[in-house]
Amino acid sequence: MSKNINNESPTTVAIKLIGGKWKLCILWHLSQKKMRFGELQRSIGGITQQMLSKQLKEMAEDNLVNRKVYEVIPPKVEYSLTSYGKSGIPVLTNLCEWANK
Repeated sequence: MSKNINNESPTTVAIKLIGGKWKLCILWHLSQKKMRFGELQRSIGGITQQMLSKQLKEMAEDNLVNRKVYEVIPPKVEYSLTSYGKSGIPVLTNLCEWANK
């Protein structure tokens, strides 16, 4: 992944990767287990189908999330974290601990 093509600061790049209202929630839920779209939407609560779809697409483009499609009827799609996505979980854990203080 090469987000830093414009000599942006690491903080700016990080905010582009996980900024917004929902991406941290998505990361947290997917850090627990692989999830299907509907399961993820129910777990988060308050996120629209359109927004979840948009956020997952962006996160897949940024190599944070894997999207695995099973060729069955009805179609089954599972989302999970990539190794790059998993590498951010310690930071997310620290952020949550900091927020709880």
